[in-house]
Amino acid sequence: MAEGFEPTSVRLRDLSIGHEATNAVLSVGFYIICAFIGLLPRSLRHRAADAFVSWSESIDEQRHI
Repeated sequence: MAEGFEPTSVRLRDLSIGHEATNAVLSVGFYIICAFIGLLPRSLRHRAADAFVSWSESIDEQRHI
């Protein structure tokens, strides 16, 4: 595959259902947590957002190792 080339379609049999389910759960969870953080009082919101971003980055790095 050429560098920078992304396929326009993927065969269903080439997908890992487990990975797709994990991605779906993580995506939905991300938005739920962001909404929860947004509802926190301002004094807690920034600390919670910083902690969540740090945690999310570390999880993302572990998934791509």
